[in-house]
Amino acid sequence: MDEGTNKAIPLRRSRGGVRALTARPLRLTERLTERLTAGMRRALSPTRQIWLASLGSAALTVRGTRTVWSQLLAEGAAVENWLRRTLGGAADPEAGG
Repeated sequence: MDEGTNKAIPLRRSRGGVRALTARPLRLTERLTERLTAGMRRALSPTRQIWLASLGSAALTVRGTRTVWSQLLAEGAAVENWLRRTLGGAADPEAGG
């Protein structure tokens, strides 16, 4: 039974060059990952801004259309009343006369 434990992989790592070599690629990989992530953020940022601007323009268009429509209805009603007074008090079309 002692033979099996003697051949086991040691738990402590040696302080040789192997550890230093594995540490460098990790740092390089981390730097590469950070650079790629930052690049993707920069690349996608304008796309997101365009998306948000298009959503905002659609919302403004809907609001503007509703506002213009209600103003058109109000102006139309005012002109209709003016025409009724001017032309001699025609019957109200909504009253059925």
